[in-house]
Amino acid sequence: MSIEIILIPVAIAVTQAVASELVQQTSRSIYILPTIMKDSVLLQQALDNYGCQTTSIDYDHLSYKIGDIQIIFQYSENQTFEAVFKKDIPREAAEEFVERLHEEYTSLVQQKTYKMLVERAKEKGLILETEHVNKQNSIVLSFQVASSGE
Repeated sequence: MSIEIILIPVAIAVTQAVASELVQQTSRSIYILPTIMKDSVLLQQALDNYGCQTTSIDYDHLSYKIGDIQIIFQYSENQTFEAVFKKDIPREAAEEFVERLHEEYTSLVQQKTYKMLVERAKEKGLILETEHVNKQNSIVLSFQVASSGE
């Protein structure tokens, strides 16, 4: 009986030491790039549009593959996704990938917002009068208030 009591703390200590070593090895073999992306559905769509192949999806982790490169997106404390790359991927290439992914993600957010605005405007009786895309690739919408039967 007393042997079991001694072995349990030893087993816990060994487990903690092994876990700590795994974390250190992992942190030496990866790097993390922050992103602005919050919506997992839009992130998945942006990755699909970019040609990435889904390898696994969890509540707070998305794992994708493009060619031979594995990319993991994990949900961070500030409610955005972080891109996790292995150290053998050149940092400049990873940063360029994330930048292009941001552009695709931003475009998807803009499309979603546009559709939502047009739908709500119709519900409120507004008529889309003009639509213009400016130099910053922003969409400018002008609505006319529908007359109420006058």
